[in-house]
Amino acid sequence: MVSPFPMEIWLDIFKDLDKEGEYDTLERCRVACRNFQAMAEKYLAYHMIFKSTEEVARIKVDVSRDEMRHWRGPGQVNIQGGNERRIPHLATFASRLARRWTGVNRLHITRAVWRVQDIDADAVLRDLAVFSITHLHLDNVTFPTILTFGRLLSSLPRLQSLELRSVLFSRQPFDACSIAQLRVLPQTQLKVLIFGFWYDSSTVIQSSSFVELLDVIASVSNRICQVPPRDIAQGFPWTTVQALRIDDVVFPSCTTFARLLCALPALERLEFSGSCTFMKHPFDHRSVPRRTALPSRLDSVSLPTEFGLQSGLHSDPRSVADLVDFFITAGISDQLRAFNVWLSPYFQLARESDIALNRLTKHSGKTLQHLSLGTPLRWSVSNEKDLCVHEDQNTALYFDVSENTGLEHLALTVDVTRENILRLCTPVTNIVSNVTSTHISSIIVQFHYNSDSIASLDIDLRRLMDGLPQLDAVLSGPIFDNLTHVVIAVHHFNKQDIRSEELVDDIRLCLPKLDERGILGISLDGTKYVRIGLHRDYVKNAWKRCEVKRNETVRTHASATGSDKGRMDDNATGDNTAEGCRKTRGELTNSDGEKVPRLDITSMVEYK
Repeated sequence: MVSPFPMEIWLDIFKDLDKEGEYDTLERCRVACRNFQAMAEKYLAYHMIFKSTEEVARIKVDVSRDEMRHWRGPGQVNIQGGNERRIPHLATFASRLARRWTGVNRLHITRAVWRVQDIDADAVLRDLAVFSITHLHLDNVTFPTILTFGRLLSSLPRLQSLELRSVLFSRQPFDACSIAQLRVLPQTQLKVLIFGFWYDSSTVIQSSSFVELLDVIASVSNRICQVPPRDIAQGFPWTTVQALRIDDVVFPSCTTFARLLCALPALERLEFSGSCTFMKHPFDHRSVPRRTALPSRLDSVSLPTEFGLQSGLHSDPRSVADLVDFFITAGISDQLRAFNVWLSPYFQLARESDIALNRLTKHSGKTLQHLSLGTPLRWSVSNEKDLCVHEDQNTALYFDVSENTGLEHLALTVDVTRENILRLCTPVTNIVSNVTSTHISSIIVQFHYNSDSIASLDIDLRRLMDGLPQLDAVLSGPIFDNLTHVVIAVHHFNKQDIRSEELVDDIRLCLPKLDERGILGISLDGTKYVRIGLHRDYVKNAWKRCEVKRNETVRTHASATGSDKGRMDDNATGDNTAEGCRKTRGELTNSDGEKVPRLDITSMVEYK
């Protein structure tokens, strides 16, 4: 209780302050009294939505007391279209809160029409430039011209990420005057470009607005089949983009996709987080741009589950084959260093898309260094257009990595189902048995249990352990002499109450050779998250070791730091939580030599 009123009264006071838009007052209360902190933070939200001018105008701005502390604003602001999708409140927001809400770094504009009569573009863009906006999300937004769209991007000097989901233009965007004006706009610092959910959902065809925008991007860059400029940091709005993400997009053809890549000369990473479909088949090899026109730094490609298996729009196998043909014909496969892909269950070449994707991996040969393979977490939602090539799945070949002689890092993710519970380690063992690279230094294997398919994690882990000795034997062969890190991770989404400590020890005992070499790490995610051995610290970009000795001091050591350049997403390994180790008597010391409080010997320390 905070004197002189009961807690209920204080809660009502803070609720009224929120209702009246007194966010500066709430912020001052938060820092003035510890007992007020939780009550004030409840109303100082990270995400705020404005649908009208009145909602913005209710926010009190104390202009006469600038010396006093004021709220820096939410992290994300969403401007939603109101009546007739108009957004005059964008202008109100920009003019009223510029230089006040300095904490806003994400701006979303959704279901909106940018009308000239509603918005003074010069004033709005000048005010928006003051904010610290690094991410701009445009969803179902109509601009009067392509130039207005370009000016919005150029007005945000700190913009690093742009997400476009159905952007329209009232006037025909493809005209010489607009293109010329776009080319002289101030250079952006854009690093990430995202296209998402851009297709006609009623007919599943490409959106005409998307095709128009692609034409403009290609025309502004003017790099179709031409030698790129020496300094890619100058000249065009898109030339600083390093990562491109495609999420449920329909292209007219693979040639259109190639034109998009030509417009992004600094591109390094390409991710298909959803489906990518080409309407025209087959791929025309004659339409491939010259290699000098394509991004020379593109060396990482990610094709996760949604690319062809679980997306609402599914990439058909012909589109997958066209994409692979393009990568090979254009020479992108020859420079591929990192590849993340999801396949049919058990890492087998059971479907047409599996065969095409394995062809791309083989063609990458010794260039490929990072490979992450996964199986869908909900295979019951399958792509019926991707036909099986084997009537009996047991006759299907396994994904072949034998030609990737430069492979350094391998990550395998297995979804545990009722069908594969009796042979969990079989697909993993088959994959690693085909490894021919003597450069491989780390292998991470994840087993994902979901609540729908598994009744008892305790019992099923015993079945997993039956196959681990064979995996231990394979990884102890001469081809793996340079192996320095092996992580076995078990994740259970239902968080069953299991005997975590004993099971982790049992798993370790099933891998005696790896354990003896000091390169083994084990994590188990049940009701609590437990780790022993080696694990990746993605914050410090280093491997950490937790050595456990009962009745002795336990220390965590920083291991060799490795470069993860080219990886689309280190979360593909799933190993991204805080590092833990077993509790013991004695002191725990981190890699910086700092002491951690004394811990109990009876259990583990890390919880999710």
